[in-house]
Amino acid sequence: MSLLSWNCRGLAKPHTVRFLKEIVRQLRPGLIFLSETLVHKNKVEEVCKKIDYVGYRSVDVNGDSGGLALFWKNEGSVQTMGSDHHYIDFEVENNQIGRWHYTGFYGCPERHRRRESWEVLRGLSNTSMLPWCNLGDFNDLISIDEKSGGNQHSRSLIEGFVQTVDDCGLLDLGFEGEKFTWERCHGKYNWVQERLDRGLANRSWCELFPFAVVKVLEVSTSDHLPLFLQLNKQVFVPRVNHFKFENIWLKESEFINLVKMLGRVLLAKI
Repeated sequence: MSLLSWNCRGLAKPHTVRFLKEIVRQLRPGLIFLSETLVHKNKVEEVCKKIDYVGYRSVDVNGDSGGLALFWKNEGSVQTMGSDHHYIDFEVENNQIGRWHYTGFYGCPERHRRRESWEVLRGLSNTSMLPWCNLGDFNDLISIDEKSGGNQHSRSLIEGFVQTVDDCGLLDLGFEGEKFTWERCHGKYNWVQERLDRGLANRSWCELFPFAVVKVLEVSTSDHLPLFLQLNKQVFVPRVNHFKFENIWLKESEFINLVKMLGRVLLAKI
């Protein structure tokens, strides 16, 4: 199973939907969490049909901002636990592994409201005893190295978010790919890049999925890059080609002589 998280910055845009359909075609994620959809439920339902997923849960746009959506591929694989403008919360069922807790999270973009996001995350940590994973746009940094360009990020905000993550018993899942997930003014003198999107999980979830990896995808139609979470390590199994006799070989003039020669070689090795 795999999960996709993306701040799409507007699900009503045709090129956004085309991009999402292409991701689905290539990666086939079992769950898709979108933030800043900027649309209402009817549009989310329309997109769900276009990408051929069986179910969805959405949170309507709040004024001219926000909006969340979560799509799932398999019937009966998820059970809704709750939602608001910051998150969509689910229990996920896996036949081999069992149940675990998944949250698609969207933190307040306004600096003066970051504490509100932190308290929401703390509250979610007490809703279930299951292994727990969060994936989304937290709009927060956990170190000064997660920003390039612009003014230095507030140390108090970094410390507040780090303390929240610790209080919730969460670990950063790390990433493969691009270091920064959001940017503004690309290539200009005031170019700013930050790692606002991430995966967080508690220790029991990490033990349940020891080979899980978060990949930052390289292309996006938004100012945020999508995150792709693979739960299981991809193992390459070589294809075994079994010998098949073709009758057409009998029409080759040298075929019988070749078989006799190979037979003598094999007998000589015995």
